[in-house]
Amino acid sequence: MPWAERQAMNRGFGEALAQAFEFAAIPVLFAAFGWWLDDRLSTSPALVVALATLGFVGVSLRTVYHYLAKAKKEEEGKPWTRRPR
Repeated sequence: MPWAERQAMNRGFGEALAQAFEFAAIPVLFAAFGWWLDDRLSTSPALVVALATLGFVGVSLRTVYHYLAKAKKEEEGKPWTRRPR
């Protein structure tokens, strides 16, 4: 396999690992912060659930927008994206 192809494949693996880590870590960190806030404010676990949900939704939206931007950049200049005259 040529060097450029291996480099692109390894970059793809790295991006996938980073994205998987984000999906796992961000909601957990937000939930931990919500747990700490619940403890400080003496509230029910509402902040844990709310912040964990916010973290998951944020990571999901980031992933969707990142994918759409990457797909748009990849398809730029392709024949099917050209406007008719």
